[in-house]
Amino acid sequence: MFPFQFSRKTNFATTIIIVLFLLTSCEKKFDFSTLPLDENVSVNETTYVELSPPFSGFHKISSIAIGGDQMMYVADFNANKIYQLNIAGIKLGELSLNDSIAFHPSAIAQDSRLDLLFCGETKVQNDTVAAIFRIQLSKFGLKLSDVATSNIKTVWKERAKPARRFKGIIVVSDNQFIVARVGPDNSSPIDPDSRIIWFQKNDVKIKEISDLQTGVGSSITFINKPTGLIGFPFSKNFIVTQTLEGVIYGAIWMKYSSVEELWIPGFDPSNPLQRVDFIRPNLFSNATGGTYDANRGDVFILNSTSDTNWYAVFKFDSKGRLKNESIHPNAVLPFLTSPASATFYDRVLYVAQDSRVFRFKLSTDFIR
Repeated sequence: MFPFQFSRKTNFATTIIIVLFLLTSCEKKFDFSTLPLDENVSVNETTYVELSPPFSGFHKISSIAIGGDQMMYVADFNANKIYQLNIAGIKLGELSLNDSIAFHPSAIAQDSRLDLLFCGETKVQNDTVAAIFRIQLSKFGLKLSDVATSNIKTVWKERAKPARRFKGIIVVSDNQFIVARVGPDNSSPIDPDSRIIWFQKNDVKIKEISDLQTGVGSSITFINKPTGLIGFPFSKNFIVTQTLEGVIYGAIWMKYSSVEELWIPGFDPSNPLQRVDFIRPNLFSNATGGTYDANRGDVFILNSTSDTNWYAVFKFDSKGRLKNESIHPNAVLPFLTSPASATFYDRVLYVAQDSRVFRFKLSTDFIR
């Protein structure tokens, strides 16, 4: 379970020496030696292999998603565009944005009605503010190229606080959706910038999810600078990722209780039986989002790091245990040091970084 790549020829004694050297020579907040290592399993037996070539031709990707229409949607922040691709990576259409309606798309998702939901920015008088938008794609035959900016519906604007921005959006059960908001001022106990917000399917705000507290500290429910959201199909469960600025948990797995009508941490560090790998303090350098494999129940957490001994993509099973198939930054060239968004479809993991979308597939899935 260590985040280092070993040769199959490396014997056990040599492996221990290498690990001890790396752990003692590199100062890390998290000690990976506390994770269990199965000596009977070679970490090289099952690995993610890059599928070439990556999807390219973008400027600065902020978010990707594959929806129920089996199309990939790419939000290009710098180009002010949303692209529609098929699974082969062929661009089928694009929507050019402008500051009169919507621009700088930062997060994107699709609900079961095949509506596109995306976060971005808009103009309110002389201010640029964060906003949420909806496109009823079915009205245009699911062709993004037939959509005009006038067809974009503005769902929500942060009129009062122009410095706020939305960093993530997911669709939960019954086409409701949840967004992650961030900003520079969390001093207000009533209306801090950083919040997770829940909306009805008709775009009416339900509430801020107060089961996550805005603030700094060591609590498993503290959020300070959220960076993304991961959703689970037909469920209100979600994962919020965040930087480690002022907190020790870079990813928080929240599970919804329909009986109590609230969210509780899926893994509680105060419970000795729930102290799994997922909630090891300071595990991530800078968690920036992730995705979910609904077939296997695995969760992927993206990690922005320049340290090639760390993981760029952490992979966990449904019980929060770190898996050997996690991906190192040097898995692709140039190194995967700043992954921004991910999605999963048909046994392929898609990871966006800068102007490209990389694709990975488990080595064992090639023989199926």
